[in-house]
Amino acid sequence: MASTDLLNDLEPRERASVAELLRSLLAILARFIGVLAAIILVFIGGVWSSRTMIDRGSILSTRTYGPWQQWPAAGRTDADPYTRAHLSGSGTIRISSDSAGVYEARVDAQGARLHSSCDYVIEGNDTGGLWWSLAVFNGRGELIENDAARYVFTSDTVANNPDASFIVTLGRDARPGNWLPTGGAGRLVLVFTILDPATGISDANRDERAKLLPAIRREGCS
Repeated sequence: MASTDLLNDLEPRERASVAELLRSLLAILARFIGVLAAIILVFIGGVWSSRTMIDRGSILSTRTYGPWQQWPAAGRTDADPYTRAHLSGSGTIRISSDSAGVYEARVDAQGARLHSSCDYVIEGNDTGGLWWSLAVFNGRGELIENDAARYVFTSDTVANNPDASFIVTLGRDARPGNWLPTGGAGRLVLVFTILDPATGISDANRDERAKLLPAIRREGCS
């Protein structure tokens, strides 16, 4: 009788010990999962922010003028890592910003993403540089193949208006005038390049010139 009472007395204690052990193990596992999840989130956030700064830049690496964006350290030997990575990813050789102003646009005047399903009108005036060019690329930085073999207009090839201003249109369908085909490229990137005088210009003059960058107006989408 005494031995039976002893067994009955020990079983609840053993069960309690096992339950306590399980609770401790579950608490350790929960903490481990929490730490692991935090590490994964930090890693993903770091990769995402790095890719964003490489693709779109930041206030530290770019300047924004309406829909246009400039990487002022592009082509310089002291360029920051994000500028270097941006240019490497685009696959293009960029003129040094000491010799030219190179501006990229991925949105229109309203901030909407440029896309080949829409038609656009780009209107500009003389920017005061030696020469300029306007080219359109797909989202991967590649020229858009087209039967007309049209990829760029320059100050030498564009048909100016009587007042020396110019209008370039973007669209899938052929049209008269300064037309650049966009086909089915999807997302678009415009690149406007202004060649500086051989003597160079000051930063203040560059900022003033940036105010003359072409306007990008969306006409319609289909």
